Amino acid sequence: METDPRDAIWDEAHDLLYNVRYTAGIERALLARWTWLDSITKIAVAVSSGGGALAGLVFWKNSDYTFLWPVFTSASALLAIVSRQLSVAEKVNRHATAATGLTLLAVNVESLVVRMKVNPSFSITEFEKKLLGLRDKYGSEYSKLQHDLLLTEKIRVNVQDKLNKSITIA
Repeated sequence: METDPRDAIWDEAHDLLYNVRYTAGIERALLARWTWLDSITKIAVAVSSGGGALAGLVFWKNSDYTFLWPVFTSASALLAIVSRQLSVAEKVNRHATAATGLTLLAVNVESLVVRMKVNPSFSITEFEKKLLGLRDKYGSEYSKLQHDLLLTEKIRVNVQDKLNKSITIA
């Protein structure tokens, strides 16, 4: 029994769409985590820096509280160093760029699927070429992704569960 090449294009388009949506979901989840860490770090540095100066001024003469000044200033310095060493701002930018690129790619794959639905007797040659171009784009986007220390199995499972729940069977 021969299979219709259109069925293979349909299957591959849906597989590609799933993979693109999954990878985009991972990037959005990592973006949220790094943004949260960036915000917390900036707030903590601001509070501890201001708190260190305040402690130095207010409690300088009271020996019971003089330990606060070095604690606040040390905490501020440590948080600034950790944030810089983890390249938090760079990671926020990298994940934002990846999430945007992958989301745009998902829209392009969805557009291909819509075109196939509208014209069920679509040109095999034309749509194969478009699908392969989108696969190449996905490969290019995927190759830019780097290992991330905040990527956990829990994130992977949550993204996959959310994606699986969003899929509707027509």
